[in-house]
Amino acid sequence: MLSKRLLNTILSFANYVGKIGGTPYKSDKGSLKLYCDQRRLQFHRCMTLVEALWIVFIYYQCIRFKLEGNIDGFNLLFTYLLGTIVTIIVFFIHNFYHTDFVGLCNSYVDLMYLLEDKYMPGLDHRTARSMKVLELLIWYMIISITALAFMVWLMNIVVPSSPILPTSLIPPDVKYGIILKMILFPIQMYLPFVVNGALSVTAIIVILYTATFIPFFTNELRIGMGQYKTLDTLRTPKNLMATFRSFQLLHQIAISLFDVCILPCQIVASNLILFSNFMFIRHRVEMQPETNCMLVGWSTLSLLLWTFVLELGGRLHSRGREVLKSWKLHDFGDKSANRCMSKFRKSCQPLAMNFGRTYVIRRLSVLKFIRGLTVGTFRLLLAVDEY
Repeated sequence: MLSKRLLNTILSFANYVGKIGGTPYKSDKGSLKLYCDQRRLQFHRCMTLVEALWIVFIYYQCIRFKLEGNIDGFNLLFTYLLGTIVTIIVFFIHNFYHTDFVGLCNSYVDLMYLLEDKYMPGLDHRTARSMKVLELLIWYMIISITALAFMVWLMNIVVPSSPILPTSLIPPDVKYGIILKMILFPIQMYLPFVVNGALSVTAIIVILYTATFIPFFTNELRIGMGQYKTLDTLRTPKNLMATFRSFQLLHQIAISLFDVCILPCQIVASNLILFSNFMFIRHRVEMQPETNCMLVGWSTLSLLLWTFVLELGGRLHSRGREVLKSWKLHDFGDKSANRCMSKFRKSCQPLAMNFGRTYVIRRLSVLKFIRGLTVGTFRLLLAVDEY
């Protein structure tokens, strides 16, 4: 399923991001593996400290613009501050869960190639086309995120007085101001590439995992689909049990690594949408057109992205239940095999995107999320009016 060219592209990009301090990883091209390098890990932690100081600066700027009554500047900085929470989570993962991240990537590649060798001896045109689309999507993400970092880099030159940049605090007539700008300028030019690199490597791994793991699991392991891309030998009791356990263990590694992101990301998306909706409805006349467009864009993008995540998690949970149900309804032709599969099925739980037992993404999670945003927006408007 995975072409070596696609995998080499991802590993090369991860290696490049590791060089600039976005991640602590190196790639081993001979065996197509990732591993953590201690020197890069220390460099990455230094970049994390710099990013944390930058976030403190943004928080200070939010307070200053709020006290000055600059509503446009406050909206710009506050939405940017909410977005940096995702950056904090990503840097946290690569700082403290780098071993699990490497283990997930390498285990995923091993499992995919093992399944391909055993049950997919030849790729049909549909699978090859899907891999081509996936490769184009990953290239698009690499190019677009790099272009975004370049645009921020360009903004440092064209608009050096932007409130997001630390050099904006230095008055033009201050003594030794040019020295301070020379110290801060290289850092604020370099950091966007580091941050966007860390975000892009994490996003690419998540996209690759979901685009191959979920379709294979929900389609190929479900009996009664009619059309499969794998050999029928996969759907025998012995191979079904071994493959399901392999997917279950791999998914447990992934969830243990990324479950820390689920609740914070939902909180960030919810608050960003509520804040953008409120500010646009109440203060659109007072704000500049650019600020209004920014708020609408942030709100729409956050809604689409998180709705997609919830829908994906809901489909995984519901179709995972259908996989187990299909085993219950299928006759494997032997009483002992049916009895064995029945006992095995009772020991299995549907795979899901969850945060422990506190929060599990199901099919209704999308509707609950949209309903919460709608009700929350009106309640916020009524509460402020009443106050």
